[in-house]
Amino acid sequence: MRRVQSKADVTSVALECATSFSDLPEDEQIAVLIKLFELPPVVNSQKAMWITGDTHTDFYARQNINDPEFDRNYPQPIGGRRSKRASRRYWTIELLQWRVRLAVSGCR
Repeated sequence: MRRVQSKADVTSVALECATSFSDLPEDEQIAVLIKLFELPPVVNSQKAMWITGDTHTDFYARQNINDPEFDRNYPQPIGGRRSKRASRRYWTIELLQWRVRLAVSGCR
């Protein structure tokens, strides 16, 4: 491990990390993210918004067929809510796969 001496070194180390991460296959990127952020296999809506980087409005708009922002590739919530007040749950892996594919395609 090399020692960082200046801001230029910090930038170059950051770029090396970024390019090496983007060169990893999708499955390995997801495994790294799960380990890095200690993500559980299933997350609630609030954590799902954090993972995807969506606002509350965008998060629900992507799931509403009648909304212009609807994304048919967006991960669906896991079924089995006991009541309407119960939090929606999502598979972490599906959220990360969607996010990585979005980044690869060049969208935000």
